[in-house]
Amino acid sequence: MKEISRSPDAKLTRLLKNLSEKHGIPLSTLKFNASTLRRLGLIDITRRNGDRFVRLSKTAINILKIIDPDVWEESLTIGKEIDDLSRKLLDDLHKFLKKINGFHLNSSKTTLNILLAIFKHREINEFSLEETKLILSKGHAAPALYIILKHFNLIDEGELADAFEHNSIIQTHPVKECPTIVSSTGSLGQGISIANGLALRMKMENDEDYIYVVLGDGELDEGQIWESLSTSATYGLDNIILFIDRNGEQLNGNTEGIKRKEPIRDRLESFGWIVFEANNSKPSTIINLIDKAMNISGWPKAIIVDTRDIISTQY
Repeated sequence: MKEISRSPDAKLTRLLKNLSEKHGIPLSTLKFNASTLRRLGLIDITRRNGDRFVRLSKTAINILKIIDPDVWEESLTIGKEIDDLSRKLLDDLHKFLKKINGFHLNSSKTTLNILLAIFKHREINEFSLEETKLILSKGHAAPALYIILKHFNLIDEGELADAFEHNSIIQTHPVKECPTIVSSTGSLGQGISIANGLALRMKMENDEDYIYVVLGDGELDEGQIWESLSTSATYGLDNIILFIDRNGEQLNGNTEGIKRKEPIRDRLESFGWIVFEANNSKPSTIINLIDKAMNISGWPKAIIVDTRDIISTQY
């Protein structure tokens, strides 16, 4: 069942509809049972953009595994398919960058799965891919974005073939003419500041979508980052989801050797952020954490993704 993600979080309407069709149970009966499960504390229902979303408790997950193991196994298969897709796209990235002699290959490699998880999560949850609001603060990882945009049909083969040419929307750093990019980037440290302004405007306009910011760990050296982190928390900008690509490397060497970054999680939390950590760069892992982040309101959220496993990937 494509609509049921590996995560225990899924859109309630789709989940009930699929179970109704598979088992021949009236949808009204399932909705009544969902109401009962909520009263028993087995599920929690939240609202976003007029839709209802359900979070299953651990007990409910165990029950689902027992009464409908096929559904659960299919959801695990979906997670494997996404992770397998990332390996294919990584190969595409490597081939694409041969055109410019592997320009920023490692930085793009470690960002690829973060971007794949963002767009795949939106696709699974029926958010508009075209209206994705993305700030690639580590702009030198733009090649990874172009591979993702091509996969989701947001740019075509011709545009990819013309990459880096004069007047192309595909440059070595992202420009705002490129689909989903809300601001051109290149100078490190500015991404969260830009996101803050956009997030405030969205709040005033009752736009309930999210802004995704992808930050490099070396970028944490910039003082502007910490000023903007404080601003996000001060205004309770819970429509910002920040991803930190923790690959351990920056231009001049190891991140801790250049300037100490750790403890990153503690530092972010001290600035008022809710922080999640992915101990691997699998897209399925990141998608699950995006689900968790979207179920928290009132605070900006950050996901630290350990991407060191990607650096060693060879072709």
